[in-house]
Amino acid sequence: MRVSSGLVISLLGAVPVPCAAMFYYPNPAASALEHILVDNWGAYASNFSSAITPCDRYVTEVGQPAINSHRTTAAQWLRVAFHDFAIADVAAGTGGIDASIGFETERAENSGSAFNDSFTFWQPFVNEFVPMADLLAVGTVMSVHLCGGKYIPYQYGRIDAKEADPKTGVPEPSTSAEETLAQFEQAGFNQADAIGLTACGHTMGSVHAGGFPEVVEQSAITPTNTNGAVNLDSSRAVFDSVVVHEYIDNTGQRGGPLVTSFNESSRSDLRLYVSDGNKTMLELYAQGDGFQDTCVNLLGRMLNTVPSDVQLQPAITPALIKPINVTWDVTSDDQLILSGKIRMLYAGEVPEDPVSITFSNGYTETLVPEEDLGISAFKLGGSQTNATAQYLPFSIPSTSIPGASLFTVAANGFEPQDFQIQDQGFVLPGLTNVVNGTVIATVAARTNSPDFDPSQLAVTVTAPMAQPLTLAPKIVRTTIHLAEVAGPLDDIGYWSGSTAIEKPTGAVSVTLLYGGDVIDTFLLDAGVAGW
Repeated sequence: MRVSSGLVISLLGAVPVPCAAMFYYPNPAASALEHILVDNWGAYASNFSSAITPCDRYVTEVGQPAINSHRTTAAQWLRVAFHDFAIADVAAGTGGIDASIGFETERAENSGSAFNDSFTFWQPFVNEFVPMADLLAVGTVMSVHLCGGKYIPYQYGRIDAKEADPKTGVPEPSTSAEETLAQFEQAGFNQADAIGLTACGHTMGSVHAGGFPEVVEQSAITPTNTNGAVNLDSSRAVFDSVVVHEYIDNTGQRGGPLVTSFNESSRSDLRLYVSDGNKTMLELYAQGDGFQDTCVNLLGRMLNTVPSDVQLQPAITPALIKPINVTWDVTSDDQLILSGKIRMLYAGEVPEDPVSITFSNGYTETLVPEEDLGISAFKLGGSQTNATAQYLPFSIPSTSIPGASLFTVAANGFEPQDFQIQDQGFVLPGLTNVVNGTVIATVAARTNSPDFDPSQLAVTVTAPMAQPLTLAPKIVRTTIHLAEVAGPLDDIGYWSGSTAIEKPTGAVSVTLLYGGDVIDTFLLDAGVAGW
């Protein structure tokens, strides 16, 4: 898959080839989500990080209003995930993290703007390969990881709900402990789990008089506290165990306003914590740094609670060597060029050791790095410093690599890695675009194979589109008619077609198939979600 404004994921292999034989391991979804998780600051940073950090700010506000609002993106994203999860019914195999919360924002149990604010930020990242439900889970993983907590192993493959969940029951400030525990049990969490997950979820953020007047008195609203925030603990922008310690020690925020509210009926956290005589909270108190591991486990279980027909994929780990933006295209002087970048992820400072790219036909180059570096929240190999990303571009004419079926990237301290390539068929980036509501796609394929059959070529256009009742886009797919057109190269034919498209909310996929198998996918207009 290639992205005209940034992210590129090519599906490369011999024609015909099944969709599993993709250029970037293991697939477009994992590649895009790994970029969001790993590329946090500096060169080619994912824009997710900018919404979370600094951790005391809010996604829709900037400047002094952001400071005065006392709202926290990380805490809100945790809340959004919990509300999406909370009406899961594991016995029935329904609910969990499926982005149905987008259809449920008018329910009293989902009061506040956090849900639509969050979906508004995530919406441009949704495309054929990345559903809103996966982004919702990424939001929690990154909120914890960037704000002082540990990394929650992130599995992907969720499927967006197409309507509201008919079940209700997200615990509210007035909900009894018995009702709350019954709801957690329905979602697969016992009493200790319920208390632990609540403490983990309430280690960041505040409760606001503006949204919860039944919890926080209106006197909390001031010119420098415009939403009347009362913090859940004394470190509202840090994922830590302070909320537990202040509750047990009766210090600081004493567990937050859902423990101490002026309105006894709104002390939902207190009712939950004392439901086992504070046994679980005392155990969390005694864990010390182990509290972080408990939260990783509980939050991970929450995020991986999905409908029974969803099969989550293996957890994403940082790719130490990652080709990005790799694409074939034809230049203005009619040369077929393979170009892209290699991202190298180092545990600390970037060494001056050479990085080489060697093709299976024997052609090799030593790559010259770009000056700008990226910074990741991940710490690799036991290092105490953030990993550093280096980017090394390449641009190689096809005449230098005839017949090459793969390239190998090698550098000191790294296991060499092989990446398949092919030039039998591909989308032409320079001739594929969106103009005035029309997708124009041009593809190329080698015509000198005796088995080549142009009738087996097909192109689909897939776009995320706005839909009623939720800010989560729907995915619309169209097959376009191809006609052969003139091209400048011998033994490479050109085919082109177009289709009208409504205003998409994110990247549009143009996919080339041969005999029904995907051989290349090009992402158009990725915008904020691209590299």
